[in-house]
Amino acid sequence: MKSPITNRQSTGFTLTEVMISILIVMVLVTGAMGYQYNSTRDVKISEVQAAASRIAMLLLEGWKGQQGDTAFDPVDVFSDEMTIQTASGPGAPDNSGGVPLTTLDSYEVVLRGVYYFVTLSYEASSASEPMLLNATVAWRDDYTQDELEGDERFVRYSTFLVSY
Repeated sequence: MKSPITNRQSTGFTLTEVMISILIVMVLVTGAMGYQYNSTRDVKISEVQAAASRIAMLLLEGWKGQQGDTAFDPVDVFSDEMTIQTASGPGAPDNSGGVPLTTLDSYEVVLRGVYYFVTLSYEASSASEPMLLNATVAWRDDYTQDELEGDERFVRYSTFLVSY
């Protein structure tokens, strides 16, 4: 007895369909990897900026706690809590009248492998106005100890010291 001739149809995928599927998956994976890279970079930038803000606030509060003493040295006060030493830092800002604030000193702070450069400055108080204390914290984009070039990211905080 002869077997009936059956119509053999392919039930698998063609090579073209497989290649198109692989191409689509590759495009999706590449996009996801780019998104992950940018997200990770943005998180690092945010962490560094938040740490710079905390450093500025810590130094200003320590200085304010010593009543704005122009002999304040954060190296003596904070060397047990963090790595801090005298170094060059960003320039002091101008006051509201356009006159540069008096620079107390500049420091280098190392926190979690990132080098921050801090300049503390002030405007002496008069009989009718409080003393202005300022901290400018800058860092290089590559987070290294190299000299600042002037176009780095920075945060600047100011506070007033009122004497009664």
